[in-house]
Amino acid sequence: MSHRLLLASVLALALVSAPARGPATASIVVDGRTLPVVDMHLHAGDYATMAPTGKAFIAANLPPAFALYAPELFDRLNDPYAPHVGIAAQTELAGVDHAVLYAVYTQHTTGYFTNEALEAALLDARNATDGDAPWAFGFASIDFDGWDTDVAGERLEALRSYFVAHPQLFKGIKLAHAHQQVPFTDPAYQGVYQVAAEVGVPVLLHTGFSPFPGAATDPAYYDPLGLEAVITTFDGEHGAGRVEFVLSHVGQGDARAVAHALDLAAAHDNVWLELSALGRPLAVGLDGEPVTSTEPQYPYVIAQIRARGLIARTLFATDGPQFSGAVRTYLQRIVAGMQDAGYTTDEIAAVLAGNVSRLCGMDVAPSSPEE
Repeated sequence: MSHRLLLASVLALALVSAPARGPATASIVVDGRTLPVVDMHLHAGDYATMAPTGKAFIAANLPPAFALYAPELFDRLNDPYAPHVGIAAQTELAGVDHAVLYAVYTQHTTGYFTNEALEAALLDARNATDGDAPWAFGFASIDFDGWDTDVAGERLEALRSYFVAHPQLFKGIKLAHAHQQVPFTDPAYQGVYQVAAEVGVPVLLHTGFSPFPGAATDPAYYDPLGLEAVITTFDGEHGAGRVEFVLSHVGQGDARAVAHALDLAAAHDNVWLELSALGRPLAVGLDGEPVTSTEPQYPYVIAQIRARGLIARTLFATDGPQFSGAVRTYLQRIVAGMQDAGYTTDEIAAVLAGNVSRLCGMDVAPSSPEE
């Protein structure tokens, strides 16, 4: 949640009149083609689960007159099915056909949305479209607090159970080491990747510097270079099985992490790049020092992906809903960025839906070009 998001949300409650929930109709038209869209990074949740420092961070960036409404605004925007301004309404407003909702256990920063809560949202009768596929799929997560040998096995088995019980709905695992305060190199958590290999789902990981209070700010927690040993171990050639790793945000905010994310995807065919949260400027330069910039990161990242031949492993996402209209605005900006970078219409279609459909086994979009 950044500086003006909740203020925008206040205005959105009065101004937005999107339908409560119905089958979304894609509205992104490129070269005369209407393209399917999957937003693979959307967060449900509620204000009460946030850490006190996170609540204070939000309140500090609101005009005093609006601070009183922060809990209700946050809860409505992050409710999958809230009329007019909830996540489903925002995807419909944007022209996004399908969503991927995340469970998170980030109670020290942005709050938590449990696997049980995600399961309930996915099994809700409103999770439907006019086709065969549901509106929303899910990525489960796992709680790292108090992690030791006594709880690890039980939590890993619980994680595994969602993919066994609902393989048509649960399509991956979401981790956020910086928010969960676990370095990428800690070997204690390799059981999560083993579960992913066993049930055949990808693992998406937060990469990049986060300004949110409570998030770890040492690169060991957010620079994907620390994942290289795990990526190699689970490449399908070293006896541990194969896992597809999705680097969310492409290391955003820190130029070193961005470079490492691109390099890892170029070097390892089990690494994918996810384009959310790239509208912000860089905060840290290649020398590790703070930088002052007003330029968004996505034009550079999108151009580099094309130059390095990584389009077939690139995925559209927003990290929404954030505020009313944010999903729509970000989708339009990313599509325009791909057009400016010379992506073909087929390549844009692959990034918007085809690649994630292929990665996660979702029958929601035409297949994308193979690498």
